[in-house]
Amino acid sequence: MHTIFVQIAAYRDPELIPTVKDCIAKAKYPDSLHICIGWQHTEDENIDEIKDLPQVKILDVPHTKTKGACWIRSKIQRQYDDETYTLQLDSHHRFKQDWDQTLIDMYEELKASGVAKPILSSYLPSYQPATDPEGRLEECWQVNYDRFLPEGVIFFRPSTLRNWQTLTAPAPARGFSAHFIFTQGRWCLDVPYDPDLYFHGEEISLAIRSWTQGYDLFNPHKVVIWHQYTREGAKKHWDDHQNWPNLNSLSYKRVKILLGVDGEDTEQINFGVYGLGTKRPLKDFELFAGVDFKTRRFHRHSIDELTPPVPFTTQEEYDQGLCNWTKHCIDIYKPDLPENDYDFLVCVFKDENNKDLFRKDIDVHELNSLMNQDPNDKFIHIWREFNTEVRPYKWTIWPHTKSKGWENKILENNIPYA
Repeated sequence: MHTIFVQIAAYRDPELIPTVKDCIAKAKYPDSLHICIGWQHTEDENIDEIKDLPQVKILDVPHTKTKGACWIRSKIQRQYDDETYTLQLDSHHRFKQDWDQTLIDMYEELKASGVAKPILSSYLPSYQPATDPEGRLEECWQVNYDRFLPEGVIFFRPSTLRNWQTLTAPAPARGFSAHFIFTQGRWCLDVPYDPDLYFHGEEISLAIRSWTQGYDLFNPHKVVIWHQYTREGAKKHWDDHQNWPNLNSLSYKRVKILLGVDGEDTEQINFGVYGLGTKRPLKDFELFAGVDFKTRRFHRHSIDELTPPVPFTTQEEYDQGLCNWTKHCIDIYKPDLPENDYDFLVCVFKDENNKDLFRKDIDVHELNSLMNQDPNDKFIHIWREFNTEVRPYKWTIWPHTKSKGWENKILENNIPYA
């Protein structure tokens, strides 16, 4: 009889109880589930409804003692007890009937096709607790590279899985989501969670560590589980812990060294069991996925969100497809734009010598849309994407009004590379 080690990290989440109940109720083999929950909570928060269920084991952690998502996932993972499979989740999900059998079938069919160690993972389609089951999105998603954050870590973004309705098997992937991972149980031993990571950087480092240990990544081609994304009003670890920026900075640096981003010396840290695997080299992953960590470049194949691997016959042909791709968000405090008759805002990125690299101004239509997007947000968020041979050093926003012309105030900020 197969067993599934279900890993759930939960931080003060009211969705935890319905998630666990639905997980068990919709499983074809509920008795095969071994659910370990890293429950991080205040004194007045409880999960009495599920704590005595036979499938459930609780790691009880006061919310003041926890050190972030990867730290608690590491503790959960150590409870692995030779189960056949493992499923890693967040604490806000809904499930299709017989979800366990569907995932096992996909996994075993990949193995039968010659994939030695498949991992099923992706950003899951969304659900909304207030209206559920109405509003569940019935489509499969894939994981894409969105951009390198200034701190040197890749940020992932989901999109609809290409041609998912006609696929007969999961699609190869270049990354995965930490809120949904299904694979053989031994993955818990092969790729132990690094407790010194905080949040950003978790997914790219874990995906590459898995790949270099011989695991192949796949986006599922069937809707099996849904995930809640917005979580309005829900408490996060960084809401309660003032030291989170320091934890995050250390995490960024750790990932940069692990992957050699910006030419970082990968020997600076002895990662031990939290390092890259020995089955396949990092370079082979870069060629497969379409990314170059040393120079922060993406291949056109990955920018276009095409299914990996990247097709090429020579290294020269591959190199010609690498792009110096920049995607950046400029956050402007709304009170810094007090006038009501702006006709445009200059938006320009510059290098260290104050030379313009890229300019795309914000016209009145874009500005009005940004100002009215979310009345509760005190900032507007200006996204710009462009190709450049030189890394941007700073951005400048220079407002122009119909009545006064150029404003005296120039909004300018350096881009904080780690």
